[in-house]
Amino acid sequence: MPQWTIRVKLIAGLTLVVGMMLTLMGGSIFGLRAFHSSNLKLVDQLHELGASKDLLQVVVRLENSGNAATPEERRALERKVRDAQEALIAYHRELRKNTTKGNRADDGRDELSLAFLIDSDLTALLNELNPQARFEPMLPGTTTYLSRHPEAQPPIRAGLNGKSGLTLRIERLNHRVMDLPDKLHRDFYAVLLLSKSRYHLSRILVWTSALTVLAMLCGLASLLHRWVLYPVRLLQRGVRRVAFGAFDYKIDLKTGDEMQALAEAFNDMTARLSVTYADLERQVRERSRQLVRSERLAGVGFLAAGVAHEINNPLASIAFCSEALEHRLGPILDRLGDGTDAKVVRNYLRMIQEEAFRCKSITEKLLDFSRCAEIQRERTDLAGLIQGVVEMIRHMGKYRGKQIVFQPKEAVMAHVDSQEIKQVVLNLVVNALDSMAPDGTLRIDLRYTGGMAEMVFADNGCGMAPEVLENIFEPFYTKRRVGKGTGLGLSITHRIVSQHHGEITASSPGEDQGSTFVVRLPVRPAEDDELVASSRSNPNHWVAK
Repeated sequence: MPQWTIRVKLIAGLTLVVGMMLTLMGGSIFGLRAFHSSNLKLVDQLHELGASKDLLQVVVRLENSGNAATPEERRALERKVRDAQEALIAYHRELRKNTTKGNRADDGRDELSLAFLIDSDLTALLNELNPQARFEPMLPGTTTYLSRHPEAQPPIRAGLNGKSGLTLRIERLNHRVMDLPDKLHRDFYAVLLLSKSRYHLSRILVWTSALTVLAMLCGLASLLHRWVLYPVRLLQRGVRRVAFGAFDYKIDLKTGDEMQALAEAFNDMTARLSVTYADLERQVRERSRQLVRSERLAGVGFLAAGVAHEINNPLASIAFCSEALEHRLGPILDRLGDGTDAKVVRNYLRMIQEEAFRCKSITEKLLDFSRCAEIQRERTDLAGLIQGVVEMIRHMGKYRGKQIVFQPKEAVMAHVDSQEIKQVVLNLVVNALDSMAPDGTLRIDLRYTGGMAEMVFADNGCGMAPEVLENIFEPFYTKRRVGKGTGLGLSITHRIVSQHHGEITASSPGEDQGSTFVVRLPVRPAEDDELVASSRSNPNHWVAK
């Protein structure tokens, strides 16, 4: 079957109808075509008359609007004038169509001239309401007509009879639009008289061809079902399936016309909906995980504060007593010399002190984790902050041989608490260096991305497995050996970034393939973003802060 559009199919059906009528009616086709032509003329005239009445109804609403003084009233008047222009364009379209088809008793020159004058009045109203815009006439030929007939559009003299220029223009516009239906009625009656003269002949021809037309309608109904009704039903079924969540449903329609194009567009839309739905599900899962993490962090922080406070004093006593005991036993151990017992005693005392201080360090981290002090934000140069941390780390002996590459291309400023963000950078740098081999490299990038300051920490260290990535920001989660970490560093980092209304993400291709941490921080304060969003949603509303 050839690939026909709906328009081609309709034209083909109409051609078939005309051919059958010519074959069956023979010589009487002239009368039937004459009757049909008369009806078309009447219908087109009715359309033109209806368009003129629509224009009249729109223009009538402009009355009593000439004294518009406030900006709101002038904008409302401008909208009414634009509605009148749209109605005028619709009328001009009908007028041109009837003139081209020859469906008028005259050539329509008077109506066309009147339409040009109405278009000129509407354009003048818009220019007076909004002088800076410099509007041009909407109808093609208006400018040419006015240049040839300047006397048809005399200038308006504002102040005449105490009326403003807007009022005078609106009154002249009303008079011209009211003349339009009268002209159309006269032409309509002329066409009606012409149609009546052909009515009697056409009636005989219609009755003769009634049976033929009935058979023809049956054929058209069959084509209508195959070309229109069945495709629409198939589209409706597909829409219902998608409405119930079957985003993978595809409409298989091979009609070769606009219906097929619509089905293909619908299939593309459902495919995009499926991708969007999957992305929304992913975002919901991520937000749920963040909510659970936040609740867990809040509980752990509350518990950590209590535990750290309760065990800090006993730890201090243990450390003090071990130091005092080592001091008091010093002379006794010296008399014992370098014997095994003296070494064991000294080693045990040193272990007590080291472990006590290590516990004290853990409690300090717990206290830091539980604190939620007010953030003191200020405009901070992130490049200088990162450079300071890098310079400090490079002088530490255990990280010698490991390379840190940081070459900022521009100064990146952000509204943050410099001390807390410095702690974030320090935690991420130390974590990266601890995970790398002695000859490893850490690359730090800093840039603006989407209105955010973005810091990227990419290392070629041990990498992370998927289960590690799932829990990397959980408190007390660590893959280091026992005694080598508390699992609080990244949790504290995540909390600090969240308090700054930023985000931190971790990624890794796998174990022994390195890791990448991305930190995004807002450039402006949160209240500034709210102000910008408010001003964009309502340009006429200003928020004072």
